[in-house]
Amino acid sequence: MYFDLTRTFNERGPTAALASGQAVVYYRVAIMSKDGDWVIRETAEACARVLDVLAEREASYRPGAPLDSRWLAGGWSSHFEFVDDKRRRVRCDFFSRPPRIPPEATDRLFASASGPMLVVDLESLIRMKRTQRAKDYAVIGELAARLPPEQEILLTTDPDRLMVLAPGFGEGVSRAAVQAALAADRDALVVALAREQDRQQRADRARLEAYAAAAEPYLEAFTRLPAEERRLPDAHPRVVALAARALPLTVKLPGEADDDAQ
Repeated sequence: MYFDLTRTFNERGPTAALASGQAVVYYRVAIMSKDGDWVIRETAEACARVLDVLAEREASYRPGAPLDSRWLAGGWSSHFEFVDDKRRRVRCDFFSRPPRIPPEATDRLFASASGPMLVVDLESLIRMKRTQRAKDYAVIGELAARLPPEQEILLTTDPDRLMVLAPGFGEGVSRAAVQAALAADRDALVVALAREQDRQQRADRARLEAYAAAAEPYLEAFTRLPAEERRLPDAHPRVVALAARALPLTVKLPGEADDDAQ
């Protein structure tokens, strides 16, 4: 279903790249993921295309920002759901500024698209998975193993792989975990990885808390909308008008820890 939706979004041109859990499925690191996430091109045309596809499936807005480039540019995400022809609930989330990914990386993704099955690249996916969820860090190690060794050593969370990679690729790498691996100090390596993960989890948590606080008045009003008023296509201008009154375009974030390991 999510792969088919990706192809449909992109059949008229690069519009949305599959990300997060379903991208992990695409790279064969996981068997399934219950929701779909996409990095959408930050244009009015891309938003209109996705809204049209979702309206054809009688999708409804879930709590989140409107699918509008003004809010997408501020790091907000948009959420929808519909029931498919097999009576399965399909959830679809969209964002154009994934955390920890420089805008030029998403620009390259769309510029290099060669077909409708568009998926985020491995390095971007790894950075997206640096969340507050502990389970994501094992996934990062599996994804990093699909990269060339000189790139894997910068991103992997697997201490065994770092011990193997460090002698050949660790010189000049400032990452503390790599330096510990070069010294063959496994205890220090494990500690360095734990500290990396903790920094990344705290940064992700702080970011989400800032967005949650900024969204409170808007979400309170959104939840008062009856279900029939959340259904596309009529819901979209209604949600945009609500966001214009109650949802800021940008959010001031606390100072985040550097998500690249030091």
